[in-house]
Amino acid sequence: MKSIHLLTYLFALLPLTAQEVIPLSDNSKQASKILSQVRYAYPQKTLNFRGEIRPRRIGFKMIPLNLLFNSQLIKFEFFSENNSTKKIDETISLDFREDNINVLRTFESLTKEIKDNDLSNSIRGTDISYDDIVMRFLDWPNPVLLKIEKAKGGKAWKIRCANPNKSQLYSIVDVWVSQRSGAIVRMNAYNEKRRIVKSFEVDSIQQIKGDWFVETMIVRTYPEDGKSKPTSSFLKLVPKK
Repeated sequence: MKSIHLLTYLFALLPLTAQEVIPLSDNSKQASKILSQVRYAYPQKTLNFRGEIRPRRIGFKMIPLNLLFNSQLIKFEFFSENNSTKKIDETISLDFREDNINVLRTFESLTKEIKDNDLSNSIRGTDISYDDIVMRFLDWPNPVLLKIEKAKGGKAWKIRCANPNKSQLYSIVDVWVSQRSGAIVRMNAYNEKRRIVKSFEVDSIQQIKGDWFVETMIVRTYPEDGKSKPTSSFLKLVPKK
């Protein structure tokens, strides 16, 4: 089944359809229905943003980027020496025209596919990994609707997804899906010891030509030993003029 990923379901806060109210019957079916609305909320137009990632740690500077996405492709472009006046030296492309998402990284004119075993790797040394933009948890079987609670922007469904693959870092993922927009506005990921290892949360949104898009969000990485302080990266996007 084709997956939708971070950029589509976060940057295009598309409303749910008329079937937004889900019958209170089978819990797993409810959760799957909600996530399927997220999964297939593809934008039909090409959108272009300028952005920046600010890792909040000593020695890391702001990382400028370009972002393009539509119903078939998402592309990140990064600049040499993290300087937006210099040439693009790295691109990361997510191609989801087929049943599976293909993740390609081009660095200094050499292109390679990012395989499953490498999806946990960090992008540009930030707290954002390939796994965080692919979001494999949307296809994990038998999600559970835990409750409805307040999140950014109002009430949200809190859904738990359990990973059938025990070899991956994320064992359990809790997601909050806005009842108003149908977008994921928060995520907590836990390892097999039930310790939180990653989170993201939408901080602000922006309206562009009648549609809503993410403006800022924060991504946090937690040490697996649970003893050190988490690191974080702040993402901001503005539409290209």
